[in-house]
Amino acid sequence: MRFNCTIVGACYNQEKLYISACLRNETMRIFILMMLLGCTTLLRAQTYNDYVGGGHSRGITVTTSSDFQPDGQEEKAEGINTLTIKGLTGKRIDAGRFLAQASLGASRTTIDSVARIGFDHWIEQQFEEPPTYIRPLIAEVFDTSYQRYLAAGGDTMAYAESPTNEHFDYAWWQVNMTNTDLLRQRIAFALSEIFVISFRSDLNQYGEGVASYYDQFIEHAFGNFRDIMLDVTLHPCMGVYLTHLNNPKSNPQRFVFPDQNFAREMMQLFTIGLYELHPDGTRKKDSNGNDIPTYSNDQIAEFAKIYTGLGGGKTVVMPDTVIQPAFGRRPGIIDMAEPMVMFDNFHEPGPKSLLNGYVVPAGQTGMQDINDAITHLFNHENVGPFFGQQLIQRLVKSNPSPAYVARVAQIFNDNGAGIRGDMKAVIKAVLLDEEARSCTWYNDPVQGKLKEPIVRYTHFARAMGGISETGYYWNQGSEYNNSAGQHPMYSPSVFNFYWPDFQPIGPIGNQGFVGPEFQVHNSRTSIGFVNFVNQWAVNETLLQTSGQSSRQVFTRIDDLLPLAPNTEALLNELDILLTNGMLKDDTRQIITTITDDMEDPFEKVKLCIYLLVISADYNILK
Repeated sequence: MRFNCTIVGACYNQEKLYISACLRNETMRIFILMMLLGCTTLLRAQTYNDYVGGGHSRGITVTTSSDFQPDGQEEKAEGINTLTIKGLTGKRIDAGRFLAQASLGASRTTIDSVARIGFDHWIEQQFEEPPTYIRPLIAEVFDTSYQRYLAAGGDTMAYAESPTNEHFDYAWWQVNMTNTDLLRQRIAFALSEIFVISFRSDLNQYGEGVASYYDQFIEHAFGNFRDIMLDVTLHPCMGVYLTHLNNPKSNPQRFVFPDQNFAREMMQLFTIGLYELHPDGTRKKDSNGNDIPTYSNDQIAEFAKIYTGLGGGKTVVMPDTVIQPAFGRRPGIIDMAEPMVMFDNFHEPGPKSLLNGYVVPAGQTGMQDINDAITHLFNHENVGPFFGQQLIQRLVKSNPSPAYVARVAQIFNDNGAGIRGDMKAVIKAVLLDEEARSCTWYNDPVQGKLKEPIVRYTHFARAMGGISETGYYWNQGSEYNNSAGQHPMYSPSVFNFYWPDFQPIGPIGNQGFVGPEFQVHNSRTSIGFVNFVNQWAVNETLLQTSGQSSRQVFTRIDDLLPLAPNTEALLNELDILLTNGMLKDDTRQIITTITDDMEDPFEKVKLCIYLLVISADYNILK
């Protein structure tokens, strides 16, 4: 029997409760429950601060007219389940929703584990999980794919000399289909969308360099925000992308001046934003009611002087040639996976006037100037709300309340032990905040976000698993990027795939709200996504490499086949795995009407998956 009820302490006032029998009024032993509720004085020696249905059944017997057992199902619905709450999915659904925010996707086993141990405990466990890096896999991926290429009859002269964007894609998917550091990888991806570089530039031939850049976010995901700022500044891939590699000091006679690209974006996009902020992320106003800029063009020029003198720290190994690092060495000569170093002879001397009257003194080394500037920006009052709001938007919801932003910013400013920029504390503040977890906000119509195309993909892939004959879970990313609009490290510009303040035309924008991910959701990418879902669900092709040596990983649906005879049971399981309890009654009814009479269990399961994943219930994270 199924009925709707309000469950105390859960976020699901429409919780699906499957109890043990077709309980009829004439056979239900109501008298027993009435005595238990009325005779509390007899139970004072063993008082429960609880309620009927709260899970306690000690010393209680429930009898029913029958114990229902669905056709083909091993589990039996027994009367005692009315008290033990066995069969309630609330905790699993809440765990699935939490993991949809805190990971790139999770299996049923992981969902069950989190439901059992709780969110805070799981986060602490994740903090202790060893990191899984991308770069160490690149060489193996490159060598293995080369051998496959040769075995398929490929021309040795036509193959890349070193890892490219394609090899990065393979390594990224291998990590994110097999790793256990789920939270770390989710935060790393979010950071890569703030401190943006992209293969859609001169970096497309430097797969190992981009892997080492991405690994910085894996390394510092649970570290300190200042370390992220410094490592990003010194990485040659960022140096190429925002053009401060080999950035020289001024030479007015030759009309040479420091490049301002990185200096501007370090402030505008990475740390403080365009306008001064209150701690809750709202903009400060001057006496005329205008927004107050955080910096001027003159200050961009002063910061640009800071980032002069950086060159390659290491050169690549070349046959019969020894090339020493030197200022001016270009990509292809320098090692794009190793940090840049300072060449002081090319660093702009003299004082630099930065923000709010702060001056970097003359007479310092170039690295002293950089460290001073990084610390100066790190301590700016905008960083907490600016970064905090973006992290909330990527993990939880598009329109956090000012109070939510303020709570996260406060933890960024001081983790409770006097430490600023503690990523562990900030992550906990984002994921465990009452606005992320409580029932009230869960039901708020403004709550939630459109899931990014790549998160829709990874969520499906981790939830459904994959069948790989070789143990490789490689996937070529550029096709999904071109069709569905996104893949890690393929952003069209330094502004990421979407802007944090993007307002889609229509009800969202008209009400003054933002929907950042809608910037990559259009007629082309929405159809492209649906076509990919058909490939995953109907054709059972989950991942695929490219070229002559193409290999496939297949979607795993075997575990769902026993549920096929019972459409409701099948949809309940998919609701836990994919829609976090948000499968609406009308969507459920549409899928049931289409699939209920299907006799082939394989085709029925595949069509149910397809229809669910293309629905708004899957694509919107609440």
